[in-house]
Amino acid sequence: MDEQVKLRIKRSIPFLSSSGEELTSRMYEILFEENPELRNMFEGDNSKKLAGALLAVAHNLERLDVLETSFKKIALSHVRAGVKPEHYEKVWKALYKAMVEFGVEDEIIEAWKEVYHLLADNLIKREEKLYACLNQ
Repeated sequence: MDEQVKLRIKRSIPFLSSSGEELTSRMYEILFEENPELRNMFEGDNSKKLAGALLAVAHNLERLDVLETSFKKIALSHVRAGVKPEHYEKVWKALYKAMVEFGVEDEIIEAWKEVYHLLADNLIKREEKLYACLNQ
């Protein structure tokens, strides 16, 4: 990940601190409007959790290893819920639309796209291992 991406993510911290939960709440609304079949995968309102996760990533972009325990917990909860690799793109599309609605700058959205897909790839690999263990 290049320095410009990191700087743009860091620039989003004030927005995420003040409006992250509203952003992720809107993201879930969009996600469920466009993909109602995914609603059953979620228990309750996860807006606060996702907003906190985005903020934690933004704050720890230089040292994502400190979030290792969190990534393990997220992967486990995703497997329990039945999350599949194809769901990540649907979530990204909903997050993208929410960011546009909130007036997030294009260059910051593009930076988050890169980071989101990096994290999604990481989680997908973890989840594949967990699914493989369950299927043995």
